[in-house]
Amino acid sequence: MEFKHAVFVDKPSGISTKDCLYKILKIYKIRFAGYTGILDPKVSGMVLFLLDDARKAMPLLMGLNKTYEGIMYLHSDVEKKRVEEVCKKFEGKIKQIPPARSRVARKERERDIMSLDIEKIEGRNVWMKVQCEAGTYIRKLMHDIGQDLGCGAHMKFLRRTAISGFSEMVKLEELEKNPEKYLASLEDVLEKVGIKKVFVEKEDLEKIKHGQPLEKQVKEDGQIGIYFENQIIALGTAQKDKIKIDRVFKF
Repeated sequence: MEFKHAVFVDKPSGISTKDCLYKILKIYKIRFAGYTGILDPKVSGMVLFLLDDARKAMPLLMGLNKTYEGIMYLHSDVEKKRVEEVCKKFEGKIKQIPPARSRVARKERERDIMSLDIEKIEGRNVWMKVQCEAGTYIRKLMHDIGQDLGCGAHMKFLRRTAISGFSEMVKLEELEKNPEKYLASLEDVLEKVGIKKVFVEKEDLEKIKHGQPLEKQVKEDGQIGIYFENQIIALGTAQKDKIKIDRVFKF
């Protein structure tokens, strides 16, 4: 069996997520890796990288909630109470149109803002912490808050501090010193985000290798991790009394 790994990296401001990826490849001396969410070059913070075969789990990890801390700069003076009132209006389900320079279609879409907390206000600088659904544009969120306030606003600083329940990350300099220390097994990552486990027997392995469905009763339908002897060997979709094999890891 082969182990599959992930690493949570603190991307510095000033480089792109892709540049950070190239550094990861060099550090681990591997050919392939992927990431589950891009950060603008000026934005720092957590990026989840999946190494080698672990990339096959990207569809399960792309939609994890994110936490950001940043500064919104107001274009004119506004009373603190008014800022707090307007920010509270942006908690819950909101509508966003991605910014013009984004790579996705500029169509209105709904995103969930689980919490939007004002940590302090100094002059026109508003420090805020946002927990939100994947795919939320914080730059656009701050712009829209400024529009609602009637004064305009823009993002002055932003840092991603957590992905789902993960908050510990490593700087590239530290990773270079001890690459093995900061590896997380894919099994641990998937367990922490709540992906359901289904264990199979040795006689099921050949079917799984060839992507053949398994006749197996599973309590709930949906995406699952398929395990043999505590190692994940495939990803699948449970459908009534059958498991469809979606992706197979090397084993």
